[in-house]
Amino acid sequence: MAKIVIDPGHGGRDSGAIGRNSKEKDNVLKVAKKLRTLLEGYGHEVILTREGDGYLTLTQRANIANNRKADVFISLHNNSASNNKATGFETFIYNGNVSSKTKNLQTAVHDAIAKNIGIPNRGKKRANFAVLRQTKMPAVLVEYAFINNPSDEDILINRVDDLAQWTCDGIIHALGGTVKAKSSNTPKPPKKPQKQAKTSRKKGNLTVDGKAGKSTVRAIQRAIGSKYTDGVFSGQLRNSVTESFYGGISYGSGGSPSVRMLQRKVGARQDGLLGPATIRALQRYLKTPVDGVISRPSSLVVEELQRRLNAGTF
Repeated sequence: MAKIVIDPGHGGRDSGAIGRNSKEKDNVLKVAKKLRTLLEGYGHEVILTREGDGYLTLTQRANIANNRKADVFISLHNNSASNNKATGFETFIYNGNVSSKTKNLQTAVHDAIAKNIGIPNRGKKRANFAVLRQTKMPAVLVEYAFINNPSDEDILINRVDDLAQWTCDGIIHALGGTVKAKSSNTPKPPKKPQKQAKTSRKKGNLTVDGKAGKSTVRAIQRAIGSKYTDGVFSGQLRNSVTESFYGGISYGSGGSPSVRMLQRKVGARQDGLLGPATIRALQRYLKTPVDGVISRPSSLVVEELQRRLNAGTF
């Protein structure tokens, strides 16, 4: 069992970065509380530096971890920039001397999130942040996404469970895959297939042939609750993905509202345009090989998508 300190950044009079619909201090506290539940499900002791909207100095945060002799320290943040175009995910460790355990922790947490979040990977970085410099154990600071970018902010607001789960996966991997606690009273991390089943709308009636066409698009639209059920993704650009469809594509500009809903569901950037990045996010969501390609004449990702749509578990 490890002792893990989770530090939701900012709080109280320090709101952190502010987006159109949220504040950093609120977003990260929600993730921290969910993350605590998940990690406790593996039998670990988890301490939050703050439980509510209270203000702590950076030194106080580090002291909590040091005084409790924590094994791991994770500080959660939302990024921000001078314009609303900046996007992406990144992590930081101290830019001075750090242990191999610190580097391994950063790699494990970073990779677990980066491969799932569906926005640009800005890399594993180093900085002279106080909470990283003053803590005595392996410490990582996570910048999930840019709160002042509307698409990134949507992830911060609406994918709290996913952010917590991916962060948990990375921590557990760094700790060596610690076995879950056996107590029946211990909460267990939710499994993604169960979550996907809960969010299903309607079952499809598709031939599982791996061919993306109007019937598959129509089933997607119904499953995600789109008001459009015409079997067409409108306003698409010609690229390797759209030209691999057998139908269900209307070319133009501006993107498709249905595609935006699909991108939100699978964790891709919500620009309404199908392309390799969206397909890679879909492949990760469906747990098929990730290459950003819809192959002809039959595609594995389309086959799995059709199966899920038929079963009502997409």
